[in-house]
Amino acid sequence: MFTGDVMIFLSSIVVALVIRYQSIPAESLITQHLGPFSFLIIIWVLIYFALGLYDRYILFTRKELLGKIIQAQVINILLAVVIFFSLPLSIEPKTTLFIYLVVSIALITAWRLYLFPYIASAKSFYVLVVGTGEEAADIIRVLKNNQYFRQVDVNFIDTKEYSDQSLVVEALTEYAVNHRIDIVVADLNEKLSQALVPLFFDLSFMERKVNFFSLTAFFEQLHHRIPPSLIGESWLLENVSSQSPHYAYDVAKRVIDVVGAIIMLVPSIIIFPLVAIGLKIQDGGAIFYRTTRIGQFNQSIEILKFRTMNGRDTGTQALQSKLYVTQLGLFLRKLRIDELPQLFNVLKGDLSFIGPRPEIPELVDVYAENIPYYNLRHFIKPGLSGWAQINNFDVPRQGVDVKRTIDKLSFDLYYLRHRSLLLDIEIALKTVNTVLSRTGT
Repeated sequence: MFTGDVMIFLSSIVVALVIRYQSIPAESLITQHLGPFSFLIIIWVLIYFALGLYDRYILFTRKELLGKIIQAQVINILLAVVIFFSLPLSIEPKTTLFIYLVVSIALITAWRLYLFPYIASAKSFYVLVVGTGEEAADIIRVLKNNQYFRQVDVNFIDTKEYSDQSLVVEALTEYAVNHRIDIVVADLNEKLSQALVPLFFDLSFMERKVNFFSLTAFFEQLHHRIPPSLIGESWLLENVSSQSPHYAYDVAKRVIDVVGAIIMLVPSIIIFPLVAIGLKIQDGGAIFYRTTRIGQFNQSIEILKFRTMNGRDTGTQALQSKLYVTQLGLFLRKLRIDELPQLFNVLKGDLSFIGPRPEIPELVDVYAENIPYYNLRHFIKPGLSGWAQINNFDVPRQGVDVKRTIDKLSFDLYYLRHRSLLLDIEIALKTVNTVLSRTGT
C-alpha cells in the first residue's frame, strides 16, 4: 500500500509535466521537478500515516475510507500551496503544481478506493474466532459485513459452551484439519483460550500457514479502542510501569506544550481584555471560572476557564438550581474562546494539549469503584483534547453514566498504549476540523 502510494505520487509528476508541456518531458525537466515534489511527497505520506491510512487492517476497518482520503488531500493541498509559494524554488510552481494536485488526487483516489481493494480481495479470507463475550461477537459482525473483500468466511468457537479444555482442543483441531483457516483470533484473557496457546503455536507452522492474533489486538485495530474487559495482567505489565518507556516522547511533548501555549497566548492578549470587559458589562460577575479536576497520578488540579454561566461570585457560580448559560457565554463556548485560559494550565504543566479529558473528583470516585482499571487513564497527563473526544462524541454530559464512560475509557486506554507524536498530530488535526465544523462537544 505504501509503495503504491509513493509510485502514484511520483508518477503524477510525469503526468503533470506531460499535460503542462503537451509532450514527453525531458529527463532534465523531470529531475528539476523531482527534488521539490519529493519533499512534498514525504510530507503527504506522513499525513497519510498520521490519519491512519496505513493501518494494518484498514480494508477491514475503514468504512469511511473516502472521507479520510478527502481529509488527507485537503490538508495536503494546503501544505503544498504553503511550501511552493513560501520557499525559494528553481521552478515555476503555479501551473505545474495545480495540474499535479488534480492528477495526484484523481490517481490516489482511484488506487486507494478501487485498484488496491480489488488486488487485496483477490482471495477469500477464512477467519476463526475463539472466545466469548460482546467483543468477540462484534468482531464477527464486522468481518461478515466487510465491504471490501469478496468473501470473509467467519467461524466461531464459543468457549463458554465447553466445560472441558479437551473439548475445545478437539473442536479447534477439527477446524484446522477440515477447514481452511487463514486467521485465528483468540481471547487470551479467557482461561480455556489460554490453554490453547501451544495448539495456536503449532497451527502457525502448518503447511498452510495460519496467522494468529489476540482478540484484544484485533479488536483494537478494528475500532481503535481497548475495552477494559479485554485487559489482562500481561497488558498491564506491558503498558503500565513506573519506568516510562516514553521518556523522549514525554520530553518532546512538554516542549511542544510550552512553545505552543506561548505562541497561542500572544494573539490572546487582544482577546482576553475584550472578554473581560464583556463579562463585566454583562453582569459584573467574575471573569474566570475555576473548577477542580483530577490530573496525572490522581492529583487534584484547578482548571481555569472564562465564565460562561450566570453568577456574580468569584467563579464558583450561583446556586445549581439557578444556573444558566448567558448569551455571551454561549458565544464563547461556540467559538471555544472560554477554554483559552487553560493555556495557563498547559504552561504550568497540569494539562497537555493532547490527553484524556480531566474529570471532576466526585465522578472519578464513582467510576473508579464501578469500572475496572478506570484510574489507568490518570497514568498520563490530561489534555485539552483527546482520542476519546475525536472518536466518541456520545460522551456523558451530566451526572453519572457508567456505560458511556466505559466506552470513553476504552479510547483513553488506546491512547495510553499508542501515545506518540504522530498520534498527537492526528488528534490535533481532527480537533481543528471538529472546531471548524462546530461538531465537537
